[in-house]
Amino acid sequence: MLREPGRSGFTLLELAIALALVAALLGAGAIAFSRLLDRYAVRAARDALAAGFAHARAAAIAHGGASLVVELPAARFRVDAAGAPPAAPLDLHAQYRVTLSADGLPADSLVFRFDALGIGRMTSRTFRIRRGHAEAGLTVAAYGRIRRW
Repeated sequence: MLREPGRSGFTLLELAIALALVAALLGAGAIAFSRLLDRYAVRAARDALAAGFAHARAAAIAHGGASLVVELPAARFRVDAAGAPPAAPLDLHAQYRVTLSADGLPADSLVFRFDALGIGRMTSRTFRIRRGHAEAGLTVAAYGRIRRW
């Protein structure tokens, strides 16, 4: 646009166009950032659940047996070791805002038991952790071996 001599600044139309472009760029960036946060949250929750299995195995060796109790609807788990005080549950939903599901027979809670040698005697399970469009998984073999995906 043509400006009068001696006047500086921007017209209202120029400012409106610039603000519209900035808003469009920020909107696109916010969506990408939200998806990135979802991916990191499900991976962190998956790794926390894997650490729970490792903790249960270590507690089983130290205390002569232990169980990992996974509550699916609440998306939390806890380790119960023989002869040890009950542990506080780790709430994945509160900490990472994720949902937790498992394949196989429908159940509200699953119990994975480890003997004094740290060997699990259980049915293989696959856990799915979701938040938004992101998903991560954890497969637990019959003897307690874990595979992340």
